[in-house]
Amino acid sequence: MKSILMLACTAAGALAASPAPAAESLAARLRAVEDRIAIQQLLTGDYPRALDGRNWKAYAETFTADGELVTGGNTIKGPAAIEKNFSTPRPPPPPAPGEAPAPPRPAPAPGEITTLHVVTNLSFKIEGDRATGGAYWETIGLRDGRSTVLGAGHYEDVLRKENGRWKFQRRVIANDLPPRPAAAPATR
Repeated sequence: MKSILMLACTAAGALAASPAPAAESLAARLRAVEDRIAIQQLLTGDYPRALDGRNWKAYAETFTADGELVTGGNTIKGPAAIEKNFSTPRPPPPPAPGEAPAPPRPAPAPGEITTLHVVTNLSFKIEGDRATGGAYWETIGLRDGRSTVLGAGHYEDVLRKENGRWKFQRRVIANDLPPRPAAAPATR
């Protein structure tokens, strides 16, 4: 929170000190800074914390009423469907070639973090109550005191202000790591 306040004060100071076109008021420029900070909070704070905490209700609430999530070739429409999609248990992914299958793991205890989503390189164009852009993401897995990169890619986003809050109208999650190679057929 302290860094957000420092950023806002620095930005406000820079805005006040810089010459501005006559048509652009200090209030409008301050609104633009507030919008950028709110978008940053959504992308690097609220969204990944809900995801890592497996708080699917809070996760789904980051989407507009007509919001869409595109992931793994599937499009999920609306917060209720997004919440249901993530609340439904899935089988574990198959092991990599030469790896033993992972033993079944119990569901994480409340508050236990087994993944950390890192979001960087935000780039957005804000036009009124709509913004387009994206960011890079990386998923760090934590298990038995070790960490590993589980995935990395980028987001392609359309954001919209809904009831005064920035939310995802459309979020495309692109996985930029190549898929694991298929196991070679056994030879005799």
